[in-house]
Amino acid sequence: MLTPTIRLILVITSLVIATFLYSKEDFQNMSMMIVAAALFIYGYFKYGTVYAAFQQVKKENLKKAEKLISKVKNPDLLSKEHKSYYHFTTGIIALEKKEWEKSYSELTKALNIGLRTENDTSIVLLNLANIELERKNFTQANEFIKKVKELNLKTMVESETNRIENEIIVAQQDV
Repeated sequence: MLTPTIRLILVITSLVIATFLYSKEDFQNMSMMIVAAALFIYGYFKYGTVYAAFQQVKKENLKKAEKLISKVKNPDLLSKEHKSYYHFTTGIIALEKKEWEKSYSELTKALNIGLRTENDTSIVLLNLANIELERKNFTQANEFIKKVKELNLKTMVESETNRIENEIIVAQQDV
């Protein structure tokens, strides 16, 4: 969970130590410091700040999550798992801003790439159902609810599923 600033400090520190070791003709340890700097740089492109942003979403601190996720400049370079959580996080942030199209697109990408746990998958499906409910597309919302019910649900997710399902029923009666 290293931020880009911390990674940069570690890279610079590793390179300074490597330069010092070079002046002492300690080439073996110098090589290790260069490898360490390369690993910090690799980690930045492979993992970014996705995990930290996702943790902020879980804590419902969306401003900090948005700040952290915006530091990922090229999400295509992320690992498959981190890419799915990048889309999950940006989808949740867009949902909170009521940007339905962007949220739907990002959450669908996260779902297509694949999430680590069934709980996370169920949360994405619930949010997609909620988006479709807002769009008044009740058929699609019900499809997402059916997919959620096929998963092993935690109590909180199950109650949220029932709540959204009841909202769909009420909304269909109003139309």
